[in-house]
Amino acid sequence: MDLNPDDAHQYFEGVDYPTTKEALSSAAKYNGAPDAMVDRIRTLDRAEFSSSEDVMEELHASPQST
Repeated sequence: MDLNPDDAHQYFEGVDYPTTKEALSSAAKYNGAPDAMVDRIRTLDRAEFSSSEDVMEELHASPQST
């Protein structure tokens, strides 16, 4: 599945930063993110994020599973 990291912003609504990737993946799932996006968030290298910009940078840098 081809996931565009730029589409991820919509799934982080209501997230308070700083946050952990576990909280971020839970929020994304709650906000209707596809399972593939939730799984991708869970595999990010960083454990904590200071802002949505940090999340987006990490998503852009992370390898996309096929």
